[in-house]
Amino acid sequence: MTSAKLTIRMTYSEKCVKFFLLLLTCITSVCYARIENHAISWITLDFPPYYIYADRDEGEGRDEQVISLLHTQLNKLDYYHHSFPASRAIHELSHSRSGYCMVSLYKTASRQKYITYTKHHSTVGLSPGLALRKETIQKLELDVRQPVSLVNLMLKHDLTLGIAQSRSYGEKLDKLIERLPREQVVIRPGWDTLQSLTNMLVKKRVDLVLGYPSEHYYLSKRLGADNLTQIALIGVPLIAKGYIGCTNNDLGKKAVALFDQTLVNLVKTEEYKRIMLKWLPAHLKSKLNRHLINETAQLNNEVHIGEDRN
Repeated sequence: MTSAKLTIRMTYSEKCVKFFLLLLTCITSVCYARIENHAISWITLDFPPYYIYADRDEGEGRDEQVISLLHTQLNKLDYYHHSFPASRAIHELSHSRSGYCMVSLYKTASRQKYITYTKHHSTVGLSPGLALRKETIQKLELDVRQPVSLVNLMLKHDLTLGIAQSRSYGEKLDKLIERLPREQVVIRPGWDTLQSLTNMLVKKRVDLVLGYPSEHYYLSKRLGADNLTQIALIGVPLIAKGYIGCTNNDLGKKAVALFDQTLVNLVKTEEYKRIMLKWLPAHLKSKLNRHLINETAQLNNEVHIGEDRN
């Protein structure tokens, strides 16, 4: 009798699993059906190492590889790239009539009126830090192993900071930047803004450049700038997550729903991890890799597919 009951329970469980899989397939099919007559228009930027346009590593940027990896799982869905200057990208994304998507964005209150986001992150990296000249480190007697306060550093030593126009560095950092004296902040618009700022740093036209470790590492190697180094910031989370953002219209919402279903498993793959680690120096790869391993373990233990963990 016990065996018979066990068999019945297993059969019922199997039916539940089959029903769930069928339901998930139907949901995905509905999403495809709703956007099958449209292609995803991805906004891309000349902003290495996320997009690399003209270099020996062309096409190997982090974000452009995430787009390609995403569409290997969505092979029924066509897509195109549209390139804009970094300073123009958010405006185009927010106000386009036809609709665009970007693969890695911070969620900010000011953007959410115009942009709809995935619940699951699409990229993960180490949080922003400062690039500066090694002579500045020596002059100010800083320890690159110890994080610094951005506001205190700039105000105490009257330093000039370079940032990219219309770029968010996360809500905490954005608020800190707003507190800085305007005459100590250089805002760079146009194409290839971070390389332009790094050149200004090398030529001593600015003292600090705010960006991500992978960006600083890539550009210092590309420019042969051995006199630059990096330092972390106090009060900034170790990890920064990006989300897919699409124009906040019907098509954008449907696209985001489809991306969310795909990202759940995509971020667990070894190829995804390889892409996230590609543009980091060895000592920082190990730091981010530990986070990726821990997060994958947590995702594998989750029961509810599509649950917003962030």
